[in-house]
Amino acid sequence: MTAMVLTLSFGFVQAQSHTVKGVVTGEGDALPGVNVIIKGSTVGTVTDIDGQFRIEASPEDVLIFSFVGFLTQEASVQNRSTIDVILESDAQSLDEVVVVGYGTQSKKEVTGAVNNVSGEAISRIPTPDLGTALQGQVAGVNVQASSGSPGEPANIQIRGVGSLGAGSLSPLYVVDGIPYQGNPDIPPSQIKSIDVLKDGAAAAVYGVRASNGVIIITTKTGEAGRLRVDFNAWGGVQNITSGTALMNAEDQFYFDEVKSEGLGIESTVLAVNPRALENDTDFVGAIQNDNAAIQNYEMNVSGGQGDVTFNTNVNYFNQEGVLINSGFERLSTRLTGQIKKERFKMYASVGVTNENRQREPWALYENAIRQMPWNTPIEDLPTNGDIIQVPDQNEITYSYLSGILENTDEQNTRRVNVAMNASYEILKGLSYQARVGYNTTSSIRKQFQPKYIILDSKGNYNPTASRPQARLNEDYTWNNRSVLENILSYNKDIGKHNIGLTGVLSYEKFESKVAGIGVTHSESGNNDIQTLGAAVSSSNPTSFNYNNTSIGMMFRAQYSYDSRYLLSASLRRDGSSVFNEDNYWEFFPGVSAGWNISEEAFWNVDPIDGFKLRASYAGVGNNRVGNEYVANSTVDGGINYLYGSAQTLTPGLIQRSMANPDIRWETQTSTNIGIDLAMLNNRLEFTADVYENKKNDMILAKQLPPSSGTEVTGAANSYNRVTVNGGEMINRGLELALSYRNQTSSGLRYSFSATFTKNNNEVTDLNGIERGYADGRPLLTHNWADNVTYLAVGHEAGAFFLVKTDGIIKTDEELEAYQKYDPNARKGDVRYVDQLTIDSNDDGILDLGDSTINDGDKIYYGSGQADFEMGLVSTVEFKNFDFFIQGYYSHGAEIYNGSRLYAYAEGRHQEQMGMWSPQNPDSDIPTYRNRQDENVRAQSDLFLEDGTYFRIRTITLGYNFKMLEKHGLTKARVYVSAVNPFTFTKYTGYDPEVGGDGLFFRGVDRGNYPVSRQFLIGAQLSF
Repeated sequence: MTAMVLTLSFGFVQAQSHTVKGVVTGEGDALPGVNVIIKGSTVGTVTDIDGQFRIEASPEDVLIFSFVGFLTQEASVQNRSTIDVILESDAQSLDEVVVVGYGTQSKKEVTGAVNNVSGEAISRIPTPDLGTALQGQVAGVNVQASSGSPGEPANIQIRGVGSLGAGSLSPLYVVDGIPYQGNPDIPPSQIKSIDVLKDGAAAAVYGVRASNGVIIITTKTGEAGRLRVDFNAWGGVQNITSGTALMNAEDQFYFDEVKSEGLGIESTVLAVNPRALENDTDFVGAIQNDNAAIQNYEMNVSGGQGDVTFNTNVNYFNQEGVLINSGFERLSTRLTGQIKKERFKMYASVGVTNENRQREPWALYENAIRQMPWNTPIEDLPTNGDIIQVPDQNEITYSYLSGILENTDEQNTRRVNVAMNASYEILKGLSYQARVGYNTTSSIRKQFQPKYIILDSKGNYNPTASRPQARLNEDYTWNNRSVLENILSYNKDIGKHNIGLTGVLSYEKFESKVAGIGVTHSESGNNDIQTLGAAVSSSNPTSFNYNNTSIGMMFRAQYSYDSRYLLSASLRRDGSSVFNEDNYWEFFPGVSAGWNISEEAFWNVDPIDGFKLRASYAGVGNNRVGNEYVANSTVDGGINYLYGSAQTLTPGLIQRSMANPDIRWETQTSTNIGIDLAMLNNRLEFTADVYENKKNDMILAKQLPPSSGTEVTGAANSYNRVTVNGGEMINRGLELALSYRNQTSSGLRYSFSATFTKNNNEVTDLNGIERGYADGRPLLTHNWADNVTYLAVGHEAGAFFLVKTDGIIKTDEELEAYQKYDPNARKGDVRYVDQLTIDSNDDGILDLGDSTINDGDKIYYGSGQADFEMGLVSTVEFKNFDFFIQGYYSHGAEIYNGSRLYAYAEGRHQEQMGMWSPQNPDSDIPTYRNRQDENVRAQSDLFLEDGTYFRIRTITLGYNFKMLEKHGLTKARVYVSAVNPFTFTKYTGYDPEVGGDGLFFRGVDRGNYPVSRQFLIGAQLSF
């Protein structure tokens, strides 16, 4: 009996598990390295070099066969011992659905220059900022950090500089179908996918603001029949890796002796500050917050049942600044729901964000550079409440730093974003959709400068260095944007013909209110009381209300024949209240065509699975002039006037700024030719685009002469401008994108992608001006500094124009020759080149032109725009390990090192130890005399540097605990990441990624907040 039971049990076990073998082929060839896994488990194997596999499985098991470039296939084991599988080529990438504005298309049928970035690709970059996550991932999309300051979004420019006016550089953002006024500031964890419309034809359906391209964001949604919970947390530390080389105390003493001897005076350092030898203070290090913490937590819950799905996301991010008194905190939640019932569909999304931002004191870096290393460390200052004694020389300069360290600059911003759309299929193929959106932003910014009393080394009160009364400023902003869109669409298949028609009527309203007030507290006040009501006096409150509305009507027709011949044409008419009645309306046409050559019967190129040719032409527009009225005059308050015989001071109103009633739309014509290739069973994909965008009637702020009466004391550049249509500009470029994915016979999965972007930007007309609109002053605290960037015909927008230098005056002969330009010149001075010097008599003898070095001697020196850029991304997966690396290369941009200039001007740069002197007559470092000397003029090319750099943006190594799947965890992964761990550059400043405002300050380093290096550890759980 026992033997019978054992025999039956053995037979039962045998029935439950047996060896299954087979061969996997694809496209007629054996496939090595195919993953063969038992469904619902981690048990698996891979095929060998001949495509053969062997695995132990039970009859009820299901085998999953997966290989890069082929569709995944399942096979039930049942009682079979041999299972041969033929995998089909994966054309999924060509059938991916991309959002093209007011609709979707398969990637195969897209005729415009459109790129899709998945939420998975975005999530690989540990960052709170959408722009940073996109850097290097899309050809033609330039992303540069405007600042490393926590909470500061990156600059995003699509296909070059979009315009030359304030608020006109960024693309249009559309979230869940609703256009936004600016960057929506959505955490990357809430994003399902991003579609970038780069060419005019793709963007023309949003005509009114589409000249800078369109970024369409689709947020995450749930799946019916499945409840899923995802948790992700990461955190770590940040550090600054470089900076301006400054002298320590010993170096500074030597430099002071050399400087004093050259000036023929005695050094007074020890006489004024007898304790100078006791200190060697690093003031720049003192303002840095090394190992600043950064952390991020996100929870996503999604699911649904039947016709209803939902997704909820909560994200919390907190970042300490690497400079003291700075930081950023954000709590963001988003709830989305979807209903599908027969012909009716409804979608709603509600996002709520609360941000707290703390900004570092203004000009903090410059004020730290300025301090002498022999001064007492700030933490060692004798203090008594709000009374501080400075035991060193020049307490005024010292208080520039010590005083601002007590300042606070805090801003709270709240955003509520609502998007809802409902659609109904009236007849088969005919649908009506209504979209409603509402975005609101409210913020309060509080800036407090406490009472700060400075005593000198003898205990005497110094009124110039002190702030006897605390000051408080509060600024309030409210922005509301309402959107209503009606969309009627029709889609019909007639044999091999497909016709799609879309009509749109949209209405948008934007309202903005700004108010601010500044107060002064009593001298006997307490710094802990930081309220407006504690003031003893106040300034005139400021306020500004701004409203605009726009109406858009769009019609688009799309045609496809057998997925071979593709055509799309659109026409949009926009009206905007920004302009006067005669200039309200403008038409924006767009047309694009595509030919899927690989679908033709004559096509017989085995390695190429898809080959499409695209071409487009379109007109798009720009009405963004900032939150101000430019076509109609405005009246400003706060103007007091002595009125009547009693000379009563009476509040008044006055028109301070000029308006231009003839201002009109800025327009752009865009052409694009592109190809899309898919090869090697769609494992290799290649895209190339060549484009030209011509911008006309550019909106510019033209400076008015003093005779216009708009020069206002204390506000020199606030009112002396008028907005005009005064320029033309061209962007021409080449974009290349390549991606490859594969799998080895050992089961190693890997992918690689690269992007190449080259954009040539050229200003072609400035309404009769050859060079003007100067800006880009590289110093914050030196008001006498020169402008270094300009708009100039024939050059990039924001190009550098500087005076060329020709070494240092080292000999008596050189000095005598140069004193014709500058009678006060001495040996050791910079020798500037007079570009107006001419040989008028053709006798080899140079005439001195105007005999002075001035603005007319400035010549072109490149710009902060790169010659070309490259993005590199690679992923590797093997068993439970995964590895990700991303790199970014920028070539040819110039950077004006304002921090180096400032250190030179203050006599603090380490290079100045080797400055020219009679004892060092061969030096090429100019002699230092004072901070306003000609040797430290911003106009000099001495401080312009090569900004080329290659940066490893992100490195991540992860491990997935697949053995935990049996405990209900579908994913349990830990990882370590390094962000910006390595930067290879010749630039000597903090960081070569100097975005500034994207135009005049692009490439101008004014002691910019540095981009930090981060080391992070994280975990992901899904169940």
